[in-house]
Amino acid sequence: MKKATRLAEIDSAVNKFTPVTPDHPFYVDFKDLRGDFQERKVMRILKVEVNPDGSYIFDFRPNQANKTLLFLAGMRGLGKTSELAKYAKLLNSPGCFFVVTCNVDEELDMDNVQYMDVLIFQLEKLLSLAGKAGLKLDEGILKSMQKWFEDRVKEINTSLKGEGSAEIEVDSAQTIPGLFAKLLGITAKLKLGLSGSRERAETIRTNFKNRFIDFSIKFNTFIEQTNEQLRRQQIGQEVLFIVDGLEKTMSADTRRKIILDESNRIRQIKANTIFTLPIELMKEEQRIRNFSEIITFPFIKVKERDGKMVAPAMEKLREFVFKRIDSRLFDDASTVDVAIHHSGGSPRQLLRIIEHANWRADDSLGIITQRNMEDAIDELGNNIARYLEPEDFILLKELKSELIAGNPIGFNSKIQGLLEKEVIFEYNDGTYKCVNPLLERSKLYLHHVS
Repeated sequence: MKKATRLAEIDSAVNKFTPVTPDHPFYVDFKDLRGDFQERKVMRILKVEVNPDGSYIFDFRPNQANKTLLFLAGMRGLGKTSELAKYAKLLNSPGCFFVVTCNVDEELDMDNVQYMDVLIFQLEKLLSLAGKAGLKLDEGILKSMQKWFEDRVKEINTSLKGEGSAEIEVDSAQTIPGLFAKLLGITAKLKLGLSGSRERAETIRTNFKNRFIDFSIKFNTFIEQTNEQLRRQQIGQEVLFIVDGLEKTMSADTRRKIILDESNRIRQIKANTIFTLPIELMKEEQRIRNFSEIITFPFIKVKERDGKMVAPAMEKLREFVFKRIDSRLFDDASTVDVAIHHSGGSPRQLLRIIEHANWRADDSLGIITQRNMEDAIDELGNNIARYLEPEDFILLKELKSELIAGNPIGFNSKIQGLLEKEVIFEYNDGTYKCVNPLLERSKLYLHHVS
């Protein structure tokens, strides 16, 4: 992606589904603009301290038996992936963590994925990065892991052969010599098998689930051996897994099974790990806190309860737009402010508004006008309102009365449903909720609520 200097380049520049990392020219850090959310709280949960020079350190000694399992929760389009990419960059150092980022939506079958798939993927990714970093693990643990996995593959192939399915062919990865290559080759083939036919994937999962206690012991021993060698070679203090993309699986039922139904298996894995938490599972917070920590990552707060705009947030969101699009492609800076006001602090919604405004722009003028922006906002608002039920509007009317009165707004299942549909946005500690600003422009909302 590159900065747009013509209308024809805007669609690519406002791609809503390609997160940017801190080293990308489009990246903007919204630190301290998300209400009660603070980056330092994440660092505290991870047991990370900050040096006077700004670098991050992790003292493994008091935390050897105290691994962090953290869920970063929040609505879609918040920028969680970019936030996690920032943590990966900040924390990946000899004095802190050896960060292993696993984007499950990029490398696993999102139509058919389970926790065992994620765990095998984590191991494969760790092996790959450790090999590239020149980590010299003890041959004993590598041989033990290799033998255990080879036995699993033999059992799986016996089952597949009995079913008349193609067996898993294991070969070594040529880019990494020795035992690393053999073990990496096995895990890579298993991951590939999990993305194949449902029958093959289920055979692999069943084998690992039936031996999960044994597998978890092997996995945890391997992590501890890796941590020790990372310190010896001054590459990092411990492994930190960042598992992103779970919310992009195709069904809520799949996401629930991975996180809640597999919670006993998740807690048996002793490795520092950050997961993203899908929005529909935020209502299960008390249950999830029984085996992990949760921190909510809210939208950027662009407007206070009293309607006053938050100047630092406005400034950062202008930067967010103008890093992607040349300011000369708008008739006036105020046109961009109109889009920001109606984004509700959602970076993804802001990009969508500009995208739709661009579709309406006159090529002969070569710019997006305020009229284009206003029309796009009306269209998007009407699209949101079109499929709301009559009882939804009753709830929205109640919500508006509570906001006007300045009352905190709690949880109920109906509100949760509207949060999942992005009809309502949530800020701060979860008690400040408001209607999606796009919806407030719709004819149906104006008729039923205003």
